[in-house]
Amino acid sequence: MTTQGARYRTGMTLIEVIISVVILSGVLIGLSNFTRQFQRLTTNHAALATASELATARLEAIEQYRPYSNLVGTFNGTSETSATSGANPPMTQYPGYTRTTSVVRTGPTTTADYVTITVTVTETGTGTTVSKSLVIAAF
Repeated sequence: MTTQGARYRTGMTLIEVIISVVILSGVLIGLSNFTRQFQRLTTNHAALATASELATARLEAIEQYRPYSNLVGTFNGTSETSATSGANPPMTQYPGYTRTTSVVRTGPTTTADYVTITVTVTETGTGTTVSKSLVIAAF
């Protein structure tokens, strides 16, 4: 046995539809903000990984350089971009990156003779900067 009021109530009321749309809108706005943040962080991390790779490659190239006494004169104050010919290692595949090398020698004294090398790589699009250092003792 059905009552008169229950027989006519077969769908959603207007207020239920409005509340559902408001809740769905709130969820979608939150999701869009999350997506935008995620995309920005992903782009930043890709630039960070590339900058780190370029800095490491430069440190490895300097580490192989001989003679030790010429490290400061050869590498200190050098700056390279993708347009720099003769960059070691080459940067032609990395437009928008700048690699700067700083070399400081401590000594030579009877107790200390070493070189501190710092390579800084900057990506202009995101402003990502990576600095890596290496200390090489006299040999």
